[in-house]
Amino acid sequence: MRTTLIDVSGLILVPLADKPAMGRKPLQWSLDLWGTGNPWFSAEDWRSFYDRGALADYALWDGAGVDQELIYLALDSDEVVGVIALVDFDDVEEFRHLKPWVAAFVVDPARRGTGIGSQMLTALEERARNFGIERLYLWTQDEREFYQKRGYEFLHHRDYPEISIDVLGKDLI
Repeated sequence: MRTTLIDVSGLILVPLADKPAMGRKPLQWSLDLWGTGNPWFSAEDWRSFYDRGALADYALWDGAGVDQELIYLALDSDEVVGVIALVDFDDVEEFRHLKPWVAAFVVDPARRGTGIGSQMLTALEERARNFGIERLYLWTQDEREFYQKRGYEFLHHRDYPEISIDVLGKDLI
């Protein structure tokens, strides 16, 4: 059984497994943002991530699970306007003890600044609550203020040779 989320504005989060062909556009957004400019992820990494998300089981979340990757497409009137994922691992070794993570969060470049991102994040948080998840984590290179305005607390800043990140967390209960 797969689950679709709807928030009060009518935005719907749909598991990538339900509409895998609709994942092409957000995959391209991810590649444009992070597939070549971020030395931590290759274009092939992103394609593999989307392939796994298209095959994942979205019916439940196993708190003790390994390598769970649930990718949700944000639809507005059956048009993809963004993508957001819930994963149980982190790419940064020193933070792997924290989980689960909000990941691969991107809004259609033409719709940024319209509130869609906030709606998507709220919908994913609700899905996480439905799974019994009590706290979410994420890291960002340059959107710390966006997340703090939505209740995420700053936890750590780390400078790596390739990039600098801020790690944030939010209690869902």
